[in-house]
Amino acid sequence: MSRARPGGSHRLGARPGEVIDRSRTIEFRWNGVTHTAHPGDTIASALAAAGVRVFARSYKYHRPRGLLTADIFDPGAILQVGDEPNVRAAHRLVEAGMDVRSQNTWPSLRYDVKAVNQLAGRFLATGFYYKTFIKPERLWPTYEKVLRRFVHAGEVSPDSEQPYFDKRYAHPDVLVAGGGPAGMAAAVAAARAGASVMLVEQEHQLGGHLRWGDAEDLRCRDELVAAVEAESNIEVLTDSVVAARYDDNWLAVVQRGLPHVAERLVKARAGTLVVAAGLIERPYVFAGNDLPGVMLSTAVRRLLNLYAVRPGSRAVVFTANPEGDAAAADLRAAGVDVVEVDARHGRTVVRATGRGGVEAVELSDGSRIEADLLVTAVGWTAPTSLLNMSGANPGYRPDAARFVPDPAATPAAVIAVGGIAGDGTRDELVAHADAAGREAAARALALAASRAGSADTRDPVAVPQLGLHHHPELFFALPTGGFVDMSEDVSAKDILTAVKEGYDSSELVKRYTTATMGPAQGKLETVNTVALVAHATGKTIAETGATTWRPMYTPITLGALAGRKFEPVRHSPMQPWHTSHKAAPLIAGQWIRPEHYGDPVAEVRNVRQNVGIIDVTPIGKLDLQGPDVAKLLNLLYVNKWSQLGIGRVRYGVMCAEDGVVLDDGVTGRLAENHYLMSTTSSGAGTVWEWAENWLQTEHPEWQVHVTPVTTAYASINVAGPKSRELLARLTDVDLDNAAFGYMNVRTGTIAGVADCVLWRIGFTGELSYELHVPASYGLHVWETLMATGADLGIAPFGVEAQRILRLEKGHLIVGQDTDGLTKAYSAGLDWAVKLDKPDFVGKPELAWQAARGEHPKLVGLRPLDTSVVPEEAAQIISDGGYIVGRITSSRLSPTLGRPICLGQVDAHLADPGTRLTVRLRNGSDTTVEVTAEHAHFDPEGERQRV
Repeated sequence: MSRARPGGSHRLGARPGEVIDRSRTIEFRWNGVTHTAHPGDTIASALAAAGVRVFARSYKYHRPRGLLTADIFDPGAILQVGDEPNVRAAHRLVEAGMDVRSQNTWPSLRYDVKAVNQLAGRFLATGFYYKTFIKPERLWPTYEKVLRRFVHAGEVSPDSEQPYFDKRYAHPDVLVAGGGPAGMAAAVAAARAGASVMLVEQEHQLGGHLRWGDAEDLRCRDELVAAVEAESNIEVLTDSVVAARYDDNWLAVVQRGLPHVAERLVKARAGTLVVAAGLIERPYVFAGNDLPGVMLSTAVRRLLNLYAVRPGSRAVVFTANPEGDAAAADLRAAGVDVVEVDARHGRTVVRATGRGGVEAVELSDGSRIEADLLVTAVGWTAPTSLLNMSGANPGYRPDAARFVPDPAATPAAVIAVGGIAGDGTRDELVAHADAAGREAAARALALAASRAGSADTRDPVAVPQLGLHHHPELFFALPTGGFVDMSEDVSAKDILTAVKEGYDSSELVKRYTTATMGPAQGKLETVNTVALVAHATGKTIAETGATTWRPMYTPITLGALAGRKFEPVRHSPMQPWHTSHKAAPLIAGQWIRPEHYGDPVAEVRNVRQNVGIIDVTPIGKLDLQGPDVAKLLNLLYVNKWSQLGIGRVRYGVMCAEDGVVLDDGVTGRLAENHYLMSTTSSGAGTVWEWAENWLQTEHPEWQVHVTPVTTAYASINVAGPKSRELLARLTDVDLDNAAFGYMNVRTGTIAGVADCVLWRIGFTGELSYELHVPASYGLHVWETLMATGADLGIAPFGVEAQRILRLEKGHLIVGQDTDGLTKAYSAGLDWAVKLDKPDFVGKPELAWQAARGEHPKLVGLRPLDTSVVPEEAAQIISDGGYIVGRITSSRLSPTLGRPICLGQVDAHLADPGTRLTVRLRNGSDTTVEVTAEHAHFDPEGERQRV
């Protein structure tokens, strides 16, 4: 593996506000090359320090992209980290051993074949997806395959370990969104006024823009941070964001950076919401504005002062405000050659040129400056998202060149402070926030008092108003154009074309061009998009209006929305043995089960030849007692139960009221009024609820007591021709075939454990016994079976082997060979349905199905090409290409040496010998033949009755 030079060529000496720990270094990989970083580095800052300029390729045209904002919103630094796609590399901190890669680039980031899209740009104009790939329809599958290869996203392995997500409820009096100087000042003031405060900051540290400022800024930051830390009433959440605001200040806070938790969704109900979101620097639209080396002034100051990274050697700084002036000063202090272009004096940038990065900058006066860095400082976007969600839409102020909130339209429970509310000196912003924090506390405490039934007599706090500094309107340099939305590759030309085609409002342009719909969600693009629409329509920006920011403010994983897993994870008492013997775990509903122990084919053969044991503890088990149990069984099952003798077992099928198969299992009669019912593993809870529902609502007079005992017993199936010989060594039950025949039940002692239940049943098609032993003795019985059967060739088998064995025998699985429309006759259960019973659940529907006759049927299928195993869910098609069925179960049988299947087919195709065409996943076809029986092996059932 290649290795980058330690330290990187662009790392500067120590800076006063840097957040990196120079005393330690860590290693990580970038596209296969090992790099070093310091703790505190982001992925992007570490790579920039090593001289990396190109981080990604753009969405549509695959143009090279570098850092633009150097923060969480950066559209040019969305990368793959290990098995996690779409990582914001300018925000994610480096960790030792990280494997970082560019997304959707082939064969490499530097030489990306998909960049050919740039040559086809005129065919990929705005709205092209609405206008192309429409006809001919037969080519739609081909279009989908080709377009899918161009999807700009990362990869998630199906075998990846799922991260843990969490959720929490909180009820702060005041929630402050934003941890800059205004947010910290407001939080401290509210806490000192007696309110409980939650302070939420998106960055990894508090301080906002003070963190990359001058000495006085850093001093102010330190004082405010110390004041926050001194207040016990303030809870600080960094690397977190207030993603949404709903009625009555119900706030969704996404918290990251927690140990062992990927994301936590904090559902907070706040008395008062203080919005201290600051301002987001706005890019400038001009030709070449997406070249690596074009950066915002805040990005440059972040890199220089937080991470000690020099972003270039010769810079052009296009400035219209003090932030741009400060960036120029910081660059000079770092030894960068700087040329300032001051928009306040009429000069503008019209074009950046270069191959793979900025090499020269062209100005409006025709001059050309060679440079490898172009810094723009042309204005601000107020992130008014939370205010929009509160019902207060911002208004445009041309004198300040930005949208600002309207305090009069803001609800009383929401207060805007800091840069989002207006401009001022550092002291003015802090003073404004201090007053706003005290007022926020007063409103929250008054609300709490009113809810408690008492009055709050405190006078309101006078909050000084912030003014707005004049700023020139700088949005784009037409006619040279450039990119408006770098996340979506939407250009100025695309916006103008959209308006020309009739999409003449901001909302329509947004949807037609996808501008503002990328990962940055409009935070960088909205104002420029609106300005271009206004220019194209001849309206003012105020008349045009901005699009509406709705929840969520920032992308959230589905895992965070789902939150903590409340479903219990269940293990059988034998799980420690399975783990120690390298069983591959299988998640089956709430249960963790052994899928196999290394070789499921060998496990199948051993069951057929010797003896195997499988842990079937998850099988649902219901204890039924009372004189009316037979009545309940007759009602719930489609077959008859009145004549079931003591010591006998019967297979039963339950249907819902619509005749659809609900569950199946066996029920044994242990005594005169005592039965034990088994259900499918996933159906245990449903069947219990189903039985109780009928007892409590339809037949409360029946004397039946239903007790779930699934976890009271550990269940083991002992299967194979030597199973009787093995079990005879450990039980006092007479296992002679005449004394304990097929489909019988006995109780007795196994391995010294009393009160065990033995069923003589055979899901595998072999001589087998299902043992239900008290759960606390499950591991003991399992280990005793293994030790006692060593000379008989005993071996454990898992769920995969069981599936193969049951498919060889033709036994269906409810939920796999049936679905939500499969009635009993369609499942091949004609023999079980007894329509001559007075009544049972689903009888009317099944009587109708039997009379109609034309229903899909479950059949056995034998593939003629023994080298092809059709995939489960593969479609069975007619000569005309219509779907006439599907493969429900499919495996390669080790016993028969050929593929075997079950499938649902239309009634007229269910006759034995009928040949059918199966469409495989890869688009090819194979032929299968309907068999006379579901069973492919031992259809007479002789092996299980010996």
